[in-house]
Amino acid sequence: MKRFVTLAALLLLSSPFAWSADSQQDTQAQIMNMQKAQAKLMTAMIIERPSRLGFNETVATLLESARKRGWDIGQVMDMQDIMLKAGHKDAKPFKILSLCKKNLTETLLKVQAANKALPFAPCRMSVFEGKDGMIYIAKPNTELMSQLAMPVFVPYLQQIATEEQAVLTSVLK
Repeated sequence: MKRFVTLAALLLLSSPFAWSADSQQDTQAQIMNMQKAQAKLMTAMIIERPSRLGFNETVATLLESARKRGWDIGQVMDMQDIMLKAGHKDAKPFKILSLCKKNLTETLLKVQAANKALPFAPCRMSVFEGKDGMIYIAKPNTELMSQLAMPVFVPYLQQIATEEQAVLTSVLK
């Protein structure tokens, strides 16, 4: 998307009309609107949901729920510990869970490779304490990705989204 914005800006700025004062202002306004739209899209790509459980219980329940559904569980990164070691004395609880439904993810990656697409699989969830003291789960918005993806990827992303929702139901408010 960033490349598209840059390319669009370059094309607009290189047009013969871009050099007049009025059209230069119009171009700048168009670029600003494109940047705002890009920021909205990027914000929508990650969703946060409140947990009904405490921090450690949320992490344990998500991992157990994923395990029961046949997901592969990878590394759990303790970001609070990393931040404390880096000198952030007020770091709040924050863990990144590496987990994915292996058969769906492998199939999605193979289809992406066959279509010469950038490989991407939503295989992370973060659990953190918000500024309000509540516990949240953040993850890629797989539902939105399925709406924006090439049609060949849609069924796999929708299946992953369904699986994610099933795992999340164990902790969501």
